[in-house]
Amino acid sequence: MRVALVYPRFQWTEYNGLAEPVGQLILASVLRDAGHDVRYVDYSFCREIDELDHMVRDADVVGVAVSAAAKLGRAAMVTKHIRAVNPGALYIEGGAYPSIFPENTLRETGADIVIEGEAEEALLEVVGTLAAGGDVRCLRNVSFISPDGVFVQNPRRPVIHDLDSIPFPARDLVDYDTYFANGLAEYGMVTTRGCPFRCTYCKPSTDLIFGGGIRRRSAGDVVAEIIELSELRGQKHLRIFFKDDTITMHPAAWFEQFRDGLRDAGVTLKWHCNSRVDTVTRDKVRVMAESGCHCISFGIESGSPKILEFYDKGTTPEQAVKAFRWCHEFRVEATANLMIGFPMETDEDIAMTYRLLKRLRPDDIIVYFSTAIPGRHIHTWARENGYLANDTNPELLDPARNRANEIMNMRLPYMTMDGVVGWKHRIERYRSWRKMTSFRNIQNWAQDLIANPGLAVHKAAMVVRGLASGKATQD
Repeated sequence: MRVALVYPRFQWTEYNGLAEPVGQLILASVLRDAGHDVRYVDYSFCREIDELDHMVRDADVVGVAVSAAAKLGRAAMVTKHIRAVNPGALYIEGGAYPSIFPENTLRETGADIVIEGEAEEALLEVVGTLAAGGDVRCLRNVSFISPDGVFVQNPRRPVIHDLDSIPFPARDLVDYDTYFANGLAEYGMVTTRGCPFRCTYCKPSTDLIFGGGIRRRSAGDVVAEIIELSELRGQKHLRIFFKDDTITMHPAAWFEQFRDGLRDAGVTLKWHCNSRVDTVTRDKVRVMAESGCHCISFGIESGSPKILEFYDKGTTPEQAVKAFRWCHEFRVEATANLMIGFPMETDEDIAMTYRLLKRLRPDDIIVYFSTAIPGRHIHTWARENGYLANDTNPELLDPARNRANEIMNMRLPYMTMDGVVGWKHRIERYRSWRKMTSFRNIQNWAQDLIANPGLAVHKAAMVVRGLASGKATQD
């Protein structure tokens, strides 16, 4: 079968940084291993929507990824365009958003079916069944709209427990040179699936995508993927972003095996990741640093125990202080990710967050506005309590975009929007002051200026942007 896997990022600005769709590239490998003809159709750099028509015109199956609520409109636009070019194909939508809202995805995009949850086995079965002339609507993980307009949702299959059995992404399909030329900073990689925590701004959507709990790849399997990438790109030193929600769910022994495997392969990394302050230890941070970890982004969210409790975060400010101290000790950059503007937040709550930053001395700070995204407990809570200000503009469901444009989709009973934005600017001024006065930050920037001038210029621009919001200060 001829399968077109479509990434519909058409004329879309990625405020959180450009990345390749690792999950979709894994599906490409699954289908190719089964003997199917796979085309990766990436609209990321298209100026006109018809530029890639030649890649989809004769496809038997068109699979479109919908990675987030904010991108549903782009997916619908691209799907409808391709259907006009190739009306005879089977149209499938899959990814994070369809796994949470399959019916809305079907009605908005006009797709024939949605594949919910993990798609490695389900998509392969759909394509195989179609090739054999069978009915794909009876398969597990499949949802569809019946001829009389009724939404039908089939049961799901068990998740894949042995993640090492999943093939590596088909990275040879990616035009990485164009990606890097347009802002890609690191190769993306994933070592776990799922999340065992209960944060209201993530749950239950993560469970609908990956099931409950967490599953892990072995260190050896991850090293093997890195070796394959190294050989593909002809590079012995790689920059990698591990996109796991919490890669530090791996024990310290895993990172020791990972470090040793890289050393034996003669490959070095400069990598960073996301983490929680309650999943690191001093020993774990040390071994991570020895394996090439240069930065850990921690979800601090708030310095107020009250707000952390509202978020059901399960961490404390004191745990954050310890985690940042360990990072400073082993020269790992520690980034504090914050969320301000939760409806129950007061001026004093954000002041507590600001005081915590002074104790943490982070190497970087990213300030998001608290965002009510459909499919998550925070959205249900905001709607039921009358705090949802805008639920019709899908682009307001992108926290990175909201941060850049300083807009929110929740009402604030105890603060004004200007007050929250004022705190954001004050935190960003502190960030700029830290960047300009920390010897390690200056040293790292100078190294980037030599090795990656584009990245260094971007970092400098971020500091200038912080200065633009007011005079840099440590107040």
